[in-house]
Amino acid sequence: MAFKLTYSDGQESQHDDDTVWEIDDGVLKLGREKGKWSVLLSPSHWAVLELEGTHSDGEEGQSDKESDQKDKSDDSDDSDKADKADKDNDD
Repeated sequence: MAFKLTYSDGQESQHDDDTVWEIDDGVLKLGREKGKWSVLLSPSHWAVLELEGTHSDGEEGQSDKESDQKDKSDDSDDSDKADKADKDNDD
């Protein structure tokens, strides 16, 4: 998947689908084949890795918005369940 890499000094670089990447303990590994890394970047040299989606500029798909809303409600449901379980155990 294509991605944009922002370095800690603010410079950006675009990478195509042919570039594979992996993050291992903060070290960003880049190469043409997984396991055969040609570039290793320490955590202090890179800041953000943004995956390029299929959406047009600035437009978020409806399914993404629905998914985000569902994730938010799931998070609150989990904490509510945990609170209820704690109260039940106190009784």
